[in-house]
Amino acid sequence: MDLTPEPNKDEEAVGDLSFDPKGMLDADDGAVLTRLAQLVDAMDPVPSDLVERSLFAVTLAGLEADLMEAVYLDAPLAGVRGAAAAARADDTAPAEAKTITFTHDSLTVMISLSPSAGGRVRIDGWAAPAAGLDVELHRPGADVVTVASDEDGRFSFDSVERGRASLVVRRTDGGGGAVSTPVIEL
Repeated sequence: MDLTPEPNKDEEAVGDLSFDPKGMLDADDGAVLTRLAQLVDAMDPVPSDLVERSLFAVTLAGLEADLMEAVYLDAPLAGVRGAAAAARADDTAPAEAKTITFTHDSLTVMISLSPSAGGRVRIDGWAAPAAGLDVELHRPGADVVTVASDEDGRFSFDSVERGRASLVVRRTDGGGGAVSTPVIEL
């Protein structure tokens, strides 16, 4: 079946413009398309980090890990590292600590994010049920950093650059599959 439009015998012309579906683009058409591309780029540019974010998302998807659900808490829990020290150093400094809980059928992970030196962030985490776990920190454009939890399920990353990140948790005994948190902003 040929879907080529029938030639318009009564070609409509509007001013000096006419449309010929089988015609070639001329210099005026090229100028219009170039200007249109410039307008689209100015009004809705492609994000500069789109490729990096896409590769990060594809990497996480390739892990074939189950995804946890995030539950954000508004106020940090008592005893969160960093918040009390910041308050003691400057009573007007806001406590920046955030506590996030990730849940899955087989595992619950709670992390606390608190300020660290140089504008970085410290991640303190607890996993339940407690077991030997390897916790991987995945960040776009950075090497994966892995720490082991202690026998109580505690783990930490001392000084991490701010930005997007995800955790992947694996049992050290090889039981069960990997479980990943959604991507969060540190």
